Amino acid sequence: MPYYHATWRRHLPSISKYGLGGALPKSQNFPVESGVYLARDPAVAVAFMIESYLENGNATDMTPPQLLDAICILVIDDSRLLERSISTDPNIERTDMTILYRGIVDVAGMPVLSVDDVMDHFSPVSETAALPAACQNMPKAIDRRSGC
Repeated sequence: MPYYHATWRRHLPSISKYGLGGALPKSQNFPVESGVYLARDPAVAVAFMIESYLENGNATDMTPPQLLDAICILVIDDSRLLERSISTDPNIERTDMTILYRGIVDVAGMPVLSVDDVMDHFSPVSETAALPAACQNMPKAIDRRSGC
């Protein structure tokens, strides 16, 4: 089962070099416990990034299309996670949407999606939170040699 982590494209070189969660960010999107927050649906990951931008960013810095272009979504294969480092996200009531991972995720070779990819390939989150199918035909993977 894949997990998804939305981030700013400008962070991809650091994530590629150190892994997801390997370099402490200068600031967090939300005042929450440190760790890597992963969503079970890519649309949920995108929604959290947009919410963070609206709450913490200067909403006049970017136009809506620029904002969406600045966000990317990392697809994380669950085989890259240690089960003992996974816990429920303590910040939301629904336990079927996100997890907190206390560790570093090696993202080499993992697909990187755009917001358009997410909207084109995945169905909306339902009340039953059906899990999306495995990613297929997704563009661009992180390659440590190239930096992205």
